[in-house]
Amino acid sequence: MLKNIQYIYSDIKFTIKEQTGNWHLDFYLPNKERSRGSTKLKATQENLKIIKKEIIPDICLGLGKDIIEIEEDKVWNLVDFAKEFFELQETQVRKHTLESNIKHFNNHISPYFGKKELKNIKSLELEKWQNLLLKKYKHGTVQKYRSILYSILEKAKNNDFIDKNPLDKVKAPIVQLNRPVTEIVPFSKSEIIKIIENTNGYMKNFIKLMVNTGIRPGELVALKWSDIDFERKKINIRRTRIRSKKPKEIKDGDTKTNSSNRSIDMISNAKESLVEQYKLTSKYEYIFMNQFNKPFYTHDIIGINFHKILKKSDVKDRPLYNLRHTFASQMISSGVDITWVSKTLGHKDVSITLKSYTKFIQEDDETRLNNINKIDKFIDKFDNN
Repeated sequence: MLKNIQYIYSDIKFTIKEQTGNWHLDFYLPNKERSRGSTKLKATQENLKIIKKEIIPDICLGLGKDIIEIEEDKVWNLVDFAKEFFELQETQVRKHTLESNIKHFNNHISPYFGKKELKNIKSLELEKWQNLLLKKYKHGTVQKYRSILYSILEKAKNNDFIDKNPLDKVKAPIVQLNRPVTEIVPFSKSEIIKIIENTNGYMKNFIKLMVNTGIRPGELVALKWSDIDFERKKINIRRTRIRSKKPKEIKDGDTKTNSSNRSIDMISNAKESLVEQYKLTSKYEYIFMNQFNKPFYTHDIIGINFHKILKKSDVKDRPLYNLRHTFASQMISSGVDITWVSKTLGHKDVSITLKSYTKFIQEDDETRLNNINKIDKFIDKFDNN
């Protein structure tokens, strides 16, 4: 009996199974509904090629997916297959992430395995490659390069070009935490007051806006006045600032995830900081400008300035990102709807917010007893039915 074959085509995962001597297809439609049935083709290698080259592309075409040409009989080397892999990634990851992954592949993977046939890449040489990189780079950096190669080989395995992913047998480098871990350590109300008192200009407005919206620093430096709707009290987050390969080039990219592309409510304190900043930069496209009236290339300099302000304010040093954590923790501690907080932060779903900030959810006895009463009434009503 032939094994089940996992085959990914145009981002749809198909399982090709042999049942009662015929090939059967099993896959999920875009609406998550499962579809399965017999192709009525005998379970032979020749018919397997027909399924991959004709039947599956026809199904994808009917679902409105793009048709891709895959040469089943071609002898694939890593470079050629990686090219196909990255082309498929164009609609799945952010542009600058894809560009970075391609650069890492070309610089750190292709020189070692580029022309090698996929089926001839062995675990032993992958381990040697990994160890060689560890002599030059940090464990976390090597893990990043390994992850790119792993994804390429996994795609090759899922499309039946190789039987196994050879990296599965190579132990991943342990990321050594030789630097402080970024903790969620929100600022207290008294600390925020001291910080605000010891700053001015755009930094004061930046800090106040971040602590009253939870907007990521990269999103804030990419914010434009056209994104602000004072009348409807809305702030539209549509982009983030990314590092450019060219020096002194302003480059904006997509937000972190689809859910990060969002419109958030402008509470009074946030509006106040925007009104103050408007007095400084209303004639420019971007809201936050540096001392030379130019947009920030990254938020790095703001982070540096923030550390100086903390020192001046005699406040425990923490990364700029903790202003976002401060917004989230204060809102949740005050009993603000967790769904609203999650949406404002740009999280994919509430579970992500809860995972990070559950410890800040406070419930007094009155709230707790009211919740018990609500549950009791629901159970009574349920039992009576």
